[in-house]
Amino acid sequence: MVKQSVLSRAKINLMLRIIGQRKDGYHQLQTCFQILEWGDSIDFCCIREKGNNHIDIKGFTGLKKEDNLIYRAALSLVPYARVSSDWSILVEKNIPTGAGLGGGSSNAAETLKFLNTHWKCGLTQMELQKIGSKLGADIPVFISGHSALASGIGDELVQMEFNTPYILLIFAGTHISTQSIFQHPRLNRNQVELTAEELDNRDLWINDFFPLVLNNYADMNTLYQQLSKHIHVRLSGSGSTLFAVYNDESAAQTALKWADKYANCMLVRPKINTVV
Repeated sequence: MVKQSVLSRAKINLMLRIIGQRKDGYHQLQTCFQILEWGDSIDFCCIREKGNNHIDIKGFTGLKKEDNLIYRAALSLVPYARVSSDWSILVEKNIPTGAGLGGGSSNAAETLKFLNTHWKCGLTQMELQKIGSKLGADIPVFISGHSALASGIGDELVQMEFNTPYILLIFAGTHISTQSIFQHPRLNRNQVELTAEELDNRDLWINDFFPLVLNNYADMNTLYQQLSKHIHVRLSGSGSTLFAVYNDESAAQTALKWADKYANCMLVRPKINTVV
């Protein structure tokens, strides 16, 4: 029986700028995806070698199978499958839902990559990314497995390395609706893109969703006010996770001890790219 475990990594958006909005409603943006060396654990276990491309998903509470991105990812590969094996997929969730860390997208990306191999679909990485982009804008960067500068709706990627040696994650525990925050009338949709030379300037790492989150979620505002006395906190994506970046481990550990007074938090390292 084939069994394999994979790390389904989280991401943070070091910065996120909304450049405009297309006629189809999608937003054009510029963002820096930093992939983390931390995330969910996924166990793939073959149930039947000769089945009907069925998957059984475990590890989720209150989420219908049809709404799970893992299921939708697997379903999208069935037309390409040349092997009909059935799989059990067990997810140990460490990435909070609605936290702006890409947990669902990462799970879907790992499923696409795994089943592409074991169902012998024969799809290239670019083809997988095209399929993934129809399921979620963050999925292509997880399929690539590399931190990147993203444009378009988040699916046009340029692999990059960012100077983020130590990253403090602070979990507010608030669920923020991506759809509602994107549709908010006060969202700035006319931001200016950063040049290549400006990307390393942390002072320019803004998130256009951050003011809206602070103004519309009182608990997020309270936590921000508590933390910002000692920590330069930022917001990841359109979720509720705050983060801070440090060059020095000692400074990061000091910040961790402070932040731990107010919320669940942890110190993580970035995944190191091999730039090609």
